[in-house]
Amino acid sequence: MRMLVVGSVAFDDIQTPFGIKKNVLGGAASHFSIAAAPLIAPKIIAVVGNDFPEKYFTYFEKFGIDTQGIEKSDGKTFHWSGYYEHDMAIAHTRTTELGAFATFEPKLTEEDKLRQVLFLANIDPVIQYKVLKQMKNVQLVGFDSMNFWIESKRKDVWKMVKEADIVFLNDAEVRMLAEEASLIKAAKIIQKKGPSAVIVKKGEHGVTGVTKDEIFVSPAYPTEEVLDPTGAGDSFAGGCMSYLVANTQPGKHITSDILRKAVSWGSAVASFAVEGFSTDGVAKATRKNIETRMSVIKKLTAF
Repeated sequence: MRMLVVGSVAFDDIQTPFGIKKNVLGGAASHFSIAAAPLIAPKIIAVVGNDFPEKYFTYFEKFGIDTQGIEKSDGKTFHWSGYYEHDMAIAHTRTTELGAFATFEPKLTEEDKLRQVLFLANIDPVIQYKVLKQMKNVQLVGFDSMNFWIESKRKDVWKMVKEADIVFLNDAEVRMLAEEASLIKAAKIIQKKGPSAVIVKKGEHGVTGVTKDEIFVSPAYPTEEVLDPTGAGDSFAGGCMSYLVANTQPGKHITSDILRKAVSWGSAVASFAVEGFSTDGVAKATRKNIETRMSVIKKLTAF
């Protein structure tokens, strides 16, 4: 199955207790695509400014990622600046400059509209819905969002949730969207609205999956060196979605076994993401070393 990801390609300024990096490659679609590449390299639909260097197109293409859908626009590339203190689970935003992304209207070719797998990374839910409604043959839809959209465009986020097959949100976002303090109750409320699975990201505490028939948990890989958590959630989603695509026949039901393995694969991929700044960490993930970390994750919970 062919996968399309719609989201942001950006520049980041990042400060953590372990260093400062300026104007490095960021954006949800960037992290997602590189994380997915060991199994299924997707096509990116995004927009960048005229300040975006050609070297990054070459960099994406090195992973087999299709960059034909990255539009170059007048103005500047989306730019996020933020920092982390010793609690690396919390990102503190300094500035957000939308640049060309402020007027982003995704342009899909006829070939794009026939793709079977769509991942809608964290962007305006109105834009996400417009993209989804253009798809003619989609069989698997993954969806991500954030607290900003839940607060400002709640109805539009719910509209997307009802159309998605798999929803990726962190624990705070799940509670916020469902307006329910109990995490499990909140995830069940969301799942009953339509998606086959709600995947709750809990950072270093792993993942909780809620489907119609079951609840399961997967631990995070016990990474000792966390340099930069930016993009870890997007990398997790990229790993998870790519595993589902690589191991499910078109039109076939995703089994519980495959979903659990996909979540563990995503967790293993995300563990690489936090070990370097920008996309440097996730770029080191290969099938072989992801499988090695998956086996460690399995041992953590086998008894």
